[in-house]
Amino acid sequence: MSLDADLEPLLKAGRMEQAREHCLRYCQAHQDDGVAWCRLGLIHARLGEMKEAGVCFQRSAAMEGARAEALFNLAKMYSLYGQFAQAEAYYLRVIALQPDLTEAYSNLGNTLRARGEFDEAFGCFKKAMLMQPDYANSCLHLLNPYDDADALNEAVLAFQGMMRSNVLFLLSYNVLCSPAEMLAAHREWDRVHGEAGRRGRYTHALTAADNKRRLRIGYVSPDFRRHSVSYFFEPILASHDREQVEVICYAEVSPGDAMTERLRGLADGWVTTVGMSDAALAQRIHDDGIDILIDLAGHTAHNRLVAFTYKPAPIQATYLGYFTTTGLEAMDYWLSDAVLTPADSVEQSSETLYRLPRSCVVYRAPEEAPAVAPRPAGAALTFGSFNDLSKIAPVAVERWSEILRRVPDSRLLLKARQLSDETECRKWQERFAAQGIGAERLLLRARTESQAAHLALYGEVDIALDAMPRTGGTTTAEALYMGVPVISLAGERFIERLSASMLDAVGLTGCIAGSGDEYIEKAVALATDAVRRGELRANLRERMLASALCDARGLARALEQAYRAMWQRKCDTGV
Repeated sequence: MSLDADLEPLLKAGRMEQAREHCLRYCQAHQDDGVAWCRLGLIHARLGEMKEAGVCFQRSAAMEGARAEALFNLAKMYSLYGQFAQAEAYYLRVIALQPDLTEAYSNLGNTLRARGEFDEAFGCFKKAMLMQPDYANSCLHLLNPYDDADALNEAVLAFQGMMRSNVLFLLSYNVLCSPAEMLAAHREWDRVHGEAGRRGRYTHALTAADNKRRLRIGYVSPDFRRHSVSYFFEPILASHDREQVEVICYAEVSPGDAMTERLRGLADGWVTTVGMSDAALAQRIHDDGIDILIDLAGHTAHNRLVAFTYKPAPIQATYLGYFTTTGLEAMDYWLSDAVLTPADSVEQSSETLYRLPRSCVVYRAPEEAPAVAPRPAGAALTFGSFNDLSKIAPVAVERWSEILRRVPDSRLLLKARQLSDETECRKWQERFAAQGIGAERLLLRARTESQAAHLALYGEVDIALDAMPRTGGTTTAEALYMGVPVISLAGERFIERLSASMLDAVGLTGCIAGSGDEYIEKAVALATDAVRRGELRANLRERMLASALCDARGLARALEQAYRAMWQRKCDTGV
């Protein structure tokens, strides 16, 4: 019997340790079998044994038979750990060996996007979209290579949708086109990938008797885990009034983590959607009798937007996890607030904008958050940004450099996952050097070992400089909670105004700039006002806790009132 035939029943039964031992014995007896070493690497990876997986993939990559697969998996691992230069190099080797592998172009695009190489990323996504994926593509990553034909076929059918969502994410995340072009691109996704849903669309007959009953709310997300979306969603879920709503969570998450278990414990119902086809998920939602279905992902990774095209619930809305329209004709509402999308907003959407009467986000600090640390007397003034480097456009480097020039002896602390890569560190030093800022004024930090250590690092920062054009989300809330004021430029679009919504909720409108020049002036003014900085550091956490930004109950009530208003309109008018 072959190795795969021996492993398949063990893996399908979830007996991973036995599968590892069986595969290890086989590899020891067949030292030159590159395929077997790659299989062993996959098993190690599924067990979370990433160091051992890397050793196996390196060994396999040196042999014939599974070289492309092993290199692909090595690239995935380097990307997972923020080593994007190495990931890029391995993806290019994969493409040289197998130039028709669409997933290599897709993942290379994601790697380039993380490095801020947006034009190159766009080119990779476009190339992947034009190529026809085959079954093999679905096996060449850290997943189970023993899925049956139906599961592989489902993955192939979803691949082109994922590629187009990658392009949409890239366009919206980095504000790369006009609002009209953004809407057109998102509607095109719906035209192509919503066809089956439109053919199989559910209908919903509501009567006046439905008007007052408790509503069944469904939340759909791939991010019910340690993720920024869940940091903002957890306090809402915990605060929902169960006399008004019953909450079912549809989780594209497996196996999950501690956050997953906390959310599961707070929900009235929990459905794991991994492996469920879009049609099956839509059927399940419809059978569950969901009244209002909320998407928390938009066109981010592992979204389930295709299921929404079947319209399994009478009312559907998008909220929290994306930053522009979904483009879906079947999506009724886009939940926002008056700061994120003011009355004169340039945003264009397929959904009806529903503005909550308060900030549409709420923050609950992690229990392990340390106390606010006072800045040491005589310490050099330090600006900081803990945002992902893909958010930091060249114009941000220019403005931050001007701030550093105008505040002598100040420093800039950058913390991001990409900075575990020495190549990335050199690249960012060179970008600031081109603006006349020496490397000695930059403090570059990679990931910390814990959330507590991450938050404690704000003890070294006096003023946070928000990213642009896309502003911070979790990073802004964390900075404020740790006593660090945030200077933010409020642009024209939702994605450029999230920090402004938070600062407005806390009452720090003086930290919101309306232009690039004002952004610089506000940062310099605060840097030269030690008394004001000291007051903020001493009082900002207490101020934040008393504000709308930490009022989970208030946001839950606002959402419930919005859901009720949507529902009443649907019952009364049918729309």
